Amino acid sequence: LHRELLLSATWRQSSECDASRAQADPQNRLLSHMNRRRLEFESWRDAMLAASGVLDLRSGGPSADVDDPQNRRRTIYATVHRRDMSTTLSIHDFPDPTQHSPIRSATTTSLQGLYALNGPLLTQQSDALVTRLNNERGFDDHARIERAYWLLYSRAPTQREVDLGLSFLGGASGQTGNRDATWQQYAHVLLASNELLYVE
Repeated sequence: LHRELLLSATWRQSSECDASRAQADPQNRLLSHMNRRRLEFESWRDAMLAASGVLDLRSGGPSADVDDPQNRRRTIYATVHRRDMSTTLSIHDFPDPTQHSPIRSATTTSLQGLYALNGPLLTQQSDALVTRLNNERGFDDHARIERAYWLLYSRAPTQREVDLGLSFLGGASGQTGNRDATWQQYAHVLLASNELLYVE
């Protein structure tokens, strides 16, 4: 049954929708295309750790605090305290562990946006991503931008995206004189983008 479902044309659809399908099925009741779906926090965090090259894929073992900077294991192994809930998990719609919760509510709040901009997780992962790009592509900005897009979005950047990246990196580094800091800011933006957060 799983094979039937996963190999079906409906399951394998993209979320791209042309005008004729949008007009014929505006609410997508006929499943003319896939609805965009936001990743849950656990999948989003794991995707960032994988892209930056620090994800620890060991199975089993003790759980660890999700907010611990040394915790690089999959988020499924994060410790959940019933009475002292992690702020990070609670901001990202983790259900109340003291109550039965058949489905996770999905919210979009300003706290989530502020976390993406200022939270320690994205800062740490942007540093790790820059280190990985330096190790894999040296100091060729064009090659690093292309590698970053493949790692994060599984696609090559468009020419416009490359131009924007090079413009930012060239302009900002000229002002600050610190290439790593500029690259860290650029990587931070890529990690916080909707393209990484949503399944297309």
